[in-house]
Amino acid sequence: MPLTLVVEKGEPAGVAFGLKQGETILGRSSSAGVHLLSADISGTHAKVTVTGDKAVLENVSRFGTLVDNVEITGPVTLKPGQRIGVGKATVLLVNGEVGSDTPADAPATRGTLAAGPASSATRPLQSLARPLQPPTHDEAATGKGVPVKPVGRADDRTRAMPSGGGDAEPLSRPDWTTEAGGEGETRAMQTRAASPEEIEVLKVTEQKKVSRQITLGLIIAIPVLILLYVVWPKSLPPEKEFSWPRTAAGDYMDAFEPSPSGSAKEGGFDVCFPGTPGFTKKSIPGGLSIECRLGRELNIPMKIILQEEVDKKFTGMSRIEMVKDWMQQLSSGGGNWNFDNPSPSVNYIGKEKGLATIRVTYQRDGDGSWFGVATVFRHGTRRISLRAEAPAAERVRAERVLSAQFIRPSLEFGRTCWEPSNAQATLADEDILREVRQELDRLAPGTWGEAESLLSTLLTRAAQSGKQDLESEAVGLLSKLREREALWFNSQQLAFDAAIMQGNNKKAGKIAEFCKGVFSSTEDQRYYTVRKWRTEP
Repeated sequence: MPLTLVVEKGEPAGVAFGLKQGETILGRSSSAGVHLLSADISGTHAKVTVTGDKAVLENVSRFGTLVDNVEITGPVTLKPGQRIGVGKATVLLVNGEVGSDTPADAPATRGTLAAGPASSATRPLQSLARPLQPPTHDEAATGKGVPVKPVGRADDRTRAMPSGGGDAEPLSRPDWTTEAGGEGETRAMQTRAASPEEIEVLKVTEQKKVSRQITLGLIIAIPVLILLYVVWPKSLPPEKEFSWPRTAAGDYMDAFEPSPSGSAKEGGFDVCFPGTPGFTKKSIPGGLSIECRLGRELNIPMKIILQEEVDKKFTGMSRIEMVKDWMQQLSSGGGNWNFDNPSPSVNYIGKEKGLATIRVTYQRDGDGSWFGVATVFRHGTRRISLRAEAPAAERVRAERVLSAQFIRPSLEFGRTCWEPSNAQATLADEDILREVRQELDRLAPGTWGEAESLLSTLLTRAAQSGKQDLESEAVGLLSKLREREALWFNSQQLAFDAAIMQGNNKKAGKIAEFCKGVFSSTEDQRYYTVRKWRTEP
């Protein structure tokens, strides 16, 4: 008889699978030639290759395959009577022998109940697709259509086809078999009812399949949702505060306009403002006016107004008096102006000594309602004011950017800036010039403060008396003095930093104390710088 594998243990129990010439797969997959149902068996668990009179078994599963309770590690030639173990509890008996009875192009017999030995009894099938109908009177008389009674004991529990002494052939279809020969052949379904264990295995398998599908769907859906959340356009939160406008690349939209009295390259200063698209500028009496935009959408108007006045009367006023005079002048010029008190502290712009400025906030009504921040300072006989304005309704969001430093002075402009002094000097003009020249030649930092005070007094007298030559010479000496101060301060700052890095706090402390003595005037921003130097962590 052809070679068959009979399921001794496991599911489907008692079913014999015929092997064809070539390769037959053992496993749980529905496409396997030997279709096993246990959940602990791989879809493709093992394979049997029949070549001529030789059948070879190979394991193709990571769970392993046994032959006579020994795990195989390579191809094994099968012999009748051997038992193949797959999974935890499934055993297949090797029956028959390899020969020409199984043609190479014949399909493997799947699902056929195994025929028992000639001496063993079998019983009729217990589960049929449809019940067999009793024969009619004529059929009983002729014997046509009458099923052949199986040979054996009626109580035999093996599900087997009657062997008839080995005359019955294994069926090539798993669902039909022929129970009677002759002209009247009755065909009955060979399927059986699934056991509770099989139903449970199928339920678990289906649940795992659904679970895998859900997991795969989540694995795909979650990254997609995250990506959509990241790249999906979102409305930006409202601006709590305006900042200096930037380009799409993140660069500040800086634009510069030279002052009417001279640009920074010419020893004067420039006005720095947001150079937003479509900004405009125009000249006004004593200065210039610029209009640009603020906000993320560049939809908030902003005005910058620069004005310069030259009058020797400014040398006879204190700094606060000079600012209040400016406020009075604007109020009398038209419009409704509401000024806050000038800031009591001085703000510095520029480098080195710095330009001492006063800030004033205000609100005005005229061509609309505007809130502004004004910066006012004095440069000898000149009074310079710069106002930055935005709509009054945007005061909270615009106040910070309106307080920016819009003036960019050159070093020469800062070095020639002087505040008037009302001190009565006992020295003549020529004596003051000679003494300042001597102090500059001596390179004595401790005397520089006194030399600057003498020059301020001399410049005040020269401006009030109209002595332009004397004023020009004194400004030249003041510029040299400021240059010496800057060079010396830079060297001391480097020495202080080096001492701190070396851990020499004692030396750093001495440098700091000496610099405090040299820069003792609150009119110099370095006065505050050296007092921030710390020699201890």
